[in-house]
Amino acid sequence: MTHPSYLTERLSVSTSYRYLLLMRMIPRYPRKIDTATIASLLERDGMTIHRRSIQRDLEKLSQSFAITCDDKHKPYGWSWTADAPSMDIPTMSPSAALAYCMVADFMSDMFPREIYDQLRPHFRCANTLLKQMDKGKLKEWPDKVRTVGRNQPLMPPCIPAEVFAVVSDSLLDGKRFHVSYQKRGEKIPVSWNINPLGIVLHDRLITLVCTVGNYAQLKDVRQLQLHRMKDAIPLDELALSPEKFNLDEYIAEGAFTYRAGEVAIRLTAIFDQDAAIHLQETPLSEDQQLTDLGNETVLVKATVADTRQLRWWLLGFGCRIEVQEPLSLRDELKVHAVKMASRYT
Repeated sequence: MTHPSYLTERLSVSTSYRYLLLMRMIPRYPRKIDTATIASLLERDGMTIHRRSIQRDLEKLSQSFAITCDDKHKPYGWSWTADAPSMDIPTMSPSAALAYCMVADFMSDMFPREIYDQLRPHFRCANTLLKQMDKGKLKEWPDKVRTVGRNQPLMPPCIPAEVFAVVSDSLLDGKRFHVSYQKRGEKIPVSWNINPLGIVLHDRLITLVCTVGNYAQLKDVRQLQLHRMKDAIPLDELALSPEKFNLDEYIAEGAFTYRAGEVAIRLTAIFDQDAAIHLQETPLSEDQQLTDLGNETVLVKATVADTRQLRWWLLGFGCRIEVQEPLSLRDELKVHAVKMASRYT
């Protein structure tokens, strides 16, 4: 395959252009790429180069850039070192640098460590670029904006970098992988071949939506936590996927909401006025109704999903609310209240 344009033909034999392509193909550690894969990608783009020539190019590049070869573990491969500076051609604009800095400052707690570490070189590059600006409002912006969370901050669990690399690469390539999985509460891990379907970031956790083994029906879809995985090994086998599976539909159907009941409920509760103020601006539902009862209390009515999150949210208000309906939910929270009171008496 050859490119039709004369300009592209000229560039295809240019050593400098080839070097740029090679540097863009090389992933950051712990991922790696071998010369056979590089040769295949170059050929796809109209450049036929012998593997030995690619090897010599990479050895030259490694003398000037933070590129290294893993020749201890097969398949051998090349990668940028984990702390290599980010190189963008063309470089990022000041406004893009500002965006990176704001993500680093205001959203770092939302990222699992493995994802944040992959973005760190870009954050460093953005920070350096903003510091080099002599003037301008953008340079001052990060010092004038802050974000404050309302939930109790929790530290994300540790995920081995090599596990995250295998899972994400397998998902991207549509391939299976083998893994040892430590179930919660179990002492001995189980060994599974996994068919990855999607990754979901949820409450500081990275959850893999998948099927296991040769099971490939919609009813077989399950969720596995990446921090409970170890010894992940990629397999050269196509992953099995349930017919008509759609990740958005799977989430919309309540896969991550911990439903307590299948049908929505009509919540009726009396809130202390200060506890209900935020519901005026951020309603529970489109049909929410707020009625001032006097005595600094507010009657709240709303149609909501019957979930565990609803219960956690209601319990978080403590004695500042009283659920009236549905009666089953009222009785459930009453049991919680009695048990809580018994622990403090």
